[in-house]
Amino acid sequence: PPLGFPCPLCRKFIPAPGKINEHSVDRWAKLFPENKLLALIATGTNSIYCKSCQEDDEESKASSWCMDCSEVLCDDCVKCHKKVRLTRNHVVVAITECSASFHQSLSLDKCETHGGRKLEIICKEHLLPCCSVCVTKEHDGCKTFCQLEDVDANTVGPHNVKNLQAEVETMCSNLEQIITDEKTNMSCLDNASDKFAKELSGITTSIIATIKKLEEKHLDETAKLIKESKSKLENSVQSLEHRLSYLQYWKEKLTKNVSNETILKTNEILSYIKMKHIYESMGNLDYPKLEISIQTEILDSVQKLTSLSCLAKTTSREKSKQCAINQRIVDLKCAYVVNVSEFTIKNCNLHDGEFLSRDKLLLTGYKNKRCVLCNTDGVVLQEIPLPGNPWGMCMHVGNEVLVTLPLSQKVVVLDANSLEIKQSVHIDRRCFGISTSGNTAVIGARDSVLMFDNFLDKNICRPLATKTKYADDVALGGDGNIIFTNYSENVLNTFDKSGKMLFKYSHEELKSPYGLTVDGHGNIFVCGGTSNNIHIVSNDGKTLRILKGVQNPLCIKFLRGTNRFFVGEEDGRVKVFELQNS
Repeated sequence: PPLGFPCPLCRKFIPAPGKINEHSVDRWAKLFPENKLLALIATGTNSIYCKSCQEDDEESKASSWCMDCSEVLCDDCVKCHKKVRLTRNHVVVAITECSASFHQSLSLDKCETHGGRKLEIICKEHLLPCCSVCVTKEHDGCKTFCQLEDVDANTVGPHNVKNLQAEVETMCSNLEQIITDEKTNMSCLDNASDKFAKELSGITTSIIATIKKLEEKHLDETAKLIKESKSKLENSVQSLEHRLSYLQYWKEKLTKNVSNETILKTNEILSYIKMKHIYESMGNLDYPKLEISIQTEILDSVQKLTSLSCLAKTTSREKSKQCAINQRIVDLKCAYVVNVSEFTIKNCNLHDGEFLSRDKLLLTGYKNKRCVLCNTDGVVLQEIPLPGNPWGMCMHVGNEVLVTLPLSQKVVVLDANSLEIKQSVHIDRRCFGISTSGNTAVIGARDSVLMFDNFLDKNICRPLATKTKYADDVALGGDGNIIFTNYSENVLNTFDKSGKMLFKYSHEELKSPYGLTVDGHGNIFVCGGTSNNIHIVSNDGKTLRILKGVQNPLCIKFLRGTNRFFVGEEDGRVKVFELQNS
């Protein structure tokens, strides 16, 4: 989705109003803040009068502009403005000094949801600034609040700002690399075109009379294909550049507002929170890296040109893979495995779960027909009742959570924010593990693996592997390959979308493989349920490492775009880990 646009005059990037994807493009013009001074000048009147004096039915020519109040003032009102405690620190400039580069300050202390009310309170449970209406409506169930000026360094401090800045830098760097690669790809397409043109020219010189028309026809087709391919790449680059510009815009705003003091000021806290939510929203977007190549194949029967309808076969091969733009690369073979936390959820027959944020988990409780929302310290925040026994869980398109109910033969769709059930989809058999990528979904149905080419549309569902047993856990690789375990045979299977087996992984130290997941670089993490370990497998089936320190692991999931993951064990035990370079 477009995240902004370059200014038609100065070409500086202008971010879209509101949150990411909040407003459609056709509404942007109405939502941008109005430059009230320019609007006043644009009325075409010969004189500009003091706004405050006009309210007292007086007419005094305005000489200054208050950038905080967005009002024009006369000389007398400027003096009063400087004496009143509430306005003495406002920035007041002479109208004659206002230029075309006039800038309205970024207001972070206004509630965008409730008509610009002042943000005065922090909800510690959601780490969100609130106005008085937010507290009574959106956060009526929350219990931990504090005033903005009372936020301590443990909640939002310099270390949080420093970590967020580093993560934003990583995201920017990865985006820049994708853009560079795609621009290089465009140059390669031109080189491929030149190479083919020379090859074709060498053949046509000896038989020019017969193939002239065919040559022109084919070069036109090639040029069209290259143009279409470059257009796709240009659109992709433009989209990525918008996202990069969006990030850099807000990063610059954050950096300007940050100081090195131990206790952050209100505006610095708000800047951090604003950047954190922008960063998390950006992290939930998809980042496909498009690569297009041109292939040409000179036909064997080129000597029989008089009977040919074309000279060569030209196709383009597109390969798009999701990129973890906010994930640092770690060496899995020697990375430290840091134990972030571990806890037990009582009476929770845990089978699967997902990170909803860096410090919140949503877990399935099979026996009690519920999902449990907790933080990474083990504090239960909410219990969500379900119309069946939940088993598998996965995130879908960033704002939905899919949960399988095998005994009810259903998949329920939860809103990732409210955790309310949005939709219930019937499946014609018991469904256990589930994984999605874009509009593709795969479900482990124990005796088969089902693939849905358009998110749970039963009309285009097809069994992918019908000769298997105990295929409960499934995952989709970044390249679209389908991965599933067979815990009775102690193997991990990987198929492509057509159903062709790519590899089968087994190891003497892998027993009863249950949960599995894929990290941002396509590496497979599979739990050894009775071997009490986690195997890290490359996307071509090679053992990278075997992690210890778990007991009867049943599920494993990564926080998207990071190296943090949790492992669910028997009896509701949960362990949160993070991989870090040594």
